[in-house]
Amino acid sequence: MSMTNMMTNSKLSPIPVDYVVGHAMALNTAAKRKPYTDLILQWAEHEGMEAEGRSIVGELTGVAEITADNMPREITEYYRESSKAALLINMVRAINDEIEGGALWTWAHVMRVMVDEHIVSAQIKVNRFDSIICSMIPGKGKDTVRKKGDYSIMLDRSSSYRMWSRTSLDTIEADNRRICDEIVKKLKPILLRNDPSQQEA
Repeated sequence: MSMTNMMTNSKLSPIPVDYVVGHAMALNTAAKRKPYTDLILQWAEHEGMEAEGRSIVGELTGVAEITADNMPREITEYYRESSKAALLINMVRAINDEIEGGALWTWAHVMRVMVDEHIVSAQIKVNRFDSIICSMIPGKGKDTVRKKGDYSIMLDRSSSYRMWSRTSLDTIEADNRRICDEIVKKLKPILLRNDPSQQEA
């Protein structure tokens, strides 16, 4: 019997969203809840109620959603402007897709780039960075950013990824530089240093 026929002939009532939410709430890790948060987001999109879906998922993950109109103070002023903020959120979600899709990128590399490009404050702590990034990505559980990458690359805030050599004999440094360059390409359309209106005379 095909899946379509099984669905058509089922005597079970449709599963209400509240039941899915209740089941997901009973699970004790973000990884276990993820299939259900994904399902809720997909159903909300299907019903044209994306904001409601994100709100429900925010309650499930314990992470309040960041929108272009309520960017946190750790995001620097230039990137809190509404249109740029919306683009930044979309780019962060695209970066998340790359990371989850198996790219060599890690959130530690993303943090290095975002600090060095003055997207986030140079004083930001890793835990706070985790909280901000997770709040931009519906369904992303807390701590999933903090645990993805070697944050020792953030120890020297007076340095920059631009000081690492792509051809360094230190292969880890060379790899890190190449990865950061790839992330910069993803963020390039909104980078302050690419905005002619912001260039000094």
